[in-house]
Amino acid sequence: MPVQAASLEILEKANVPAPQARAIVQAIEIEIAGAKETLATKQDMLILRHEMAEMRHELKTEIATLRGDLRSEMHATRGDLRSEMHAIASGNLRQMYGAMLGQLAVLLGVAYFFVSHVPH
Repeated sequence: MPVQAASLEILEKANVPAPQARAIVQAIEIEIAGAKETLATKQDMLILRHEMAEMRHELKTEIATLRGDLRSEMHATRGDLRSEMHAIASGNLRQMYGAMLGQLAVLLGVAYFFVSHVPH
């Protein structure tokens, strides 16, 4: 690591002995070098923004695809549901007419009983 001459001059003007000044500057440079690995640079931020933009685009595309799939499934389900509801209504109507016919038969049977067994 190169020792910055300006940093050494500043420390020497502050009456810091040259070996201590070099040690201080080298320690600072080591810390800065270590910090470069943990700190994000502008280039790192640009790369991250680009990756996030790509991910956002991918997510929007995937959401749009899923929305279309969901709508088509809902449309198919709606048709199936209507068919089932029609079948149930038709079955209920058939049962209701059967019950009405049964009641009519019972009433006719009761009326016949009264007509045939009750004296005039």
